[in-house]
Amino acid sequence: MERRDPELSPEQDFYRHPELYDLEYEGLVEDMGHYLRLAKGLERVMELGCGTGRLTLPIARSGAEVVGLDRAPAMLDRLRARVRAEPRLRVSLIEGDFRDFSAPGLFDLIILPFNALHHLRIAEDFLSMSRCVQTILKPGGVFALDLVVPDPTFWTRDPEGQHEIRWYPDPEGGKMKSWENGFYDPITQINWVRYHYKRASGRLQEIRVPMRMFYPQEIQGLVRIAGWTIRRMDGDFMGNALRAGHGKVVLELTVRP
Repeated sequence: MERRDPELSPEQDFYRHPELYDLEYEGLVEDMGHYLRLAKGLERVMELGCGTGRLTLPIARSGAEVVGLDRAPAMLDRLRARVRAEPRLRVSLIEGDFRDFSAPGLFDLIILPFNALHHLRIAEDFLSMSRCVQTILKPGGVFALDLVVPDPTFWTRDPEGQHEIRWYPDPEGGKMKSWENGFYDPITQINWVRYHYKRASGRLQEIRVPMRMFYPQEIQGLVRIAGWTIRRMDGDFMGNALRAGHGKVVLELTVRP
């Protein structure tokens, strides 16, 4: 079988379906404490890939002014509605691509959380993004991000199987079954994740998320080429070292003098 996914259709684009995205991820808290600690006491924070505001809103509630950037209008619309419900928060939103963006003013902290790095396809994307971040980061400011360490065991799974089955309330009514599968392209280093939803009505919907994988040594090289100094590099959000069998790289970067 030839494992090749075509370009995404609107129906398959996760970020056109914020209600499904929130079903999968709204309750995620693993990274929350980490990014709140980094933002504590700071005046201005920017979040790249802010989505529906899972981190944007808690950081703003902690007292910081937050600027969120995302390229998906549907995700931003959902977040705007949430911001309107909390008018005391200092949150502004920009529709744009974090590979090439600008924002007014300077920031104490810029974050690229929750594996958003994997939306970059090629090395130049990281370099371009870094130039944009460095332009608006205050002297001594921090660029913080996290990514997934590639796990070869995922790539040997049946690409058409039903993995990680879960059940959610169906936004259309009733219960909805969800599972995932996909495949890895070793040439492009893209892991094609497919989310499947079987609606209560029996209707099937497939979402596809292409994630470009980065290896720890590779990302360290890109970071240095892009002009960053690694302030911290950990293997999880608790500050533990990178180690086999644990699937995160958590980075704090500063501009190299």
